[in-house]
Amino acid sequence: MNLALHRSPLQRLSPSLDGIAFHHESRPDDDQQFALQWLGTAGFRLQLHGRHLWFDPHLSRHSLAELAFGKIAPVTSRVLAQVDAADGVLVGHSHFDHAIDAPVLAQHFGAQVYGAADTLTYCRGQGVPEAQLHLLAGDLATHALGPFEIGARRSVHSPFALGHVPFPGQILKQFQVPAHASAWRVGQVLIPHVTAAVAAGQRVTIAHVGSAALIDAELRGLQADIVLACTIGRHATPNFTHRLLDALAPKLVVPCHWDQFWRPIDAPVRQIPSNDLAGFLMEVAAHRSAPRVRVLPILGWTTLADAIDAR
Repeated sequence: MNLALHRSPLQRLSPSLDGIAFHHESRPDDDQQFALQWLGTAGFRLQLHGRHLWFDPHLSRHSLAELAFGKIAPVTSRVLAQVDAADGVLVGHSHFDHAIDAPVLAQHFGAQVYGAADTLTYCRGQGVPEAQLHLLAGDLATHALGPFEIGARRSVHSPFALGHVPFPGQILKQFQVPAHASAWRVGQVLIPHVTAAVAAGQRVTIAHVGSAALIDAELRGLQADIVLACTIGRHATPNFTHRLLDALAPKLVVPCHWDQFWRPIDAPVRQIPSNDLAGFLMEVAAHRSAPRVRVLPILGWTTLADAIDAR
């Protein structure tokens, strides 16, 4: 049952975050710890044993005017203000708010980039060496990076824009920046997943769902202890929340891509109108497994050791 359908239109459309309980935790002093940071949009940092793995880092955060009427490029100063180490970058699809900053991490920190062909084509155009580019095809192939085993499953993008996917198509040719936001075509959509060797005999899997849609058959056989779940656009995907939880059976859910990503990262956070984060939390709580949920503030952290074992 989709409880969000029982919320009034005003409740669903409101950008208010009243009543949302945020999880507040300091950054661990020791980067050996298993911990997660939310960057806003669909972006995360996962750290373990001194390695730092980034999902869809979007730190340039251009204004609505720039996105609608101008040309955009990675804002290196904004990215480097938040990134102090990067071993790998995973990109779920090649829209600008997921892929634009990946080349900065590759060039400044030597990070390996993992993504679909569209994302790799974009990165090549920005001068990222071929040796740092790794194809995720959505099959059962995996890549090793320190304590992480990286893979992906094929997915689709939510058709939330009046029934359509924004900026459809593929990135078939390299292009230079600045460019219009539409240059970052959606490309192949993936659900990247990472299995982390936390300790001897203990492995934890994290799945990053960067758009609120899925192909149920593609997720068969994949169980994720932690799901990083996009919430914007989920109303365009029938029963998205319950299908996702049924497929991946997580112990912990961290919602993402609910904030107004065109606002500066240090501005007060606001919800995208129509996202209805409260409705998403109700849907998760109503699921038969009722996994834990942690709503992080932008740039907020959570350690994960206690989330692994508890439901």
